[in-house]
Amino acid sequence: MSFRERLHVAWELTWPLALLDITVVFFLHGILDVEGETADSLWAVGSFFTVAPWVVRRALRLQYGKWRITPLLSYQQSLKVMWLLMWRTLVLSLAALLVVSLILRLIGVSTQAVGAQGPLFNNLGLSALDALSSLVFSPFLIPSMLRKRYRGFHLELVQQAAPVLGPRAQKKL
Repeated sequence: MSFRERLHVAWELTWPLALLDITVVFFLHGILDVEGETADSLWAVGSFFTVAPWVVRRALRLQYGKWRITPLLSYQQSLKVMWLLMWRTLVLSLAALLVVSLILRLIGVSTQAVGAQGPLFNNLGLSALDALSSLVFSPFLIPSMLRKRYRGFHLELVQQAAPVLGPRAQKKL
């Protein structure tokens, strides 16, 4: 799979969850003005077990260029794939955060200058950083996702044959 195709997979794994996350954050903190972190925690747990596996199943059903990923996943299989991508992205994101923090410290930028902006802006910022880290790191994690032997299944990259064109379609070319 080319980097461009892996980036397309990363996009399909990122945008639905990011859009729903931003919508929920805006609803909770922008409209309902919910205080505390209970509602955010409930959304995080709920999306982990419902939305994220759906996003994985949806993304892996699509065709990327000439490639298709098989088999079609069950709920439990999609949880395993999603967990692999999430924890590896989190480790890479934390390492990148450590590097950025060190660079900021070395050039003399104080992180205390950044004040709390309130739950809406803080959560929107976290959602944006999560989506960005997923887009940046997932294309590099997809090959290991495809090579991994999960318990009870493994993903396979299958090259799709070009569709056979009928006489009418050939004339249009």
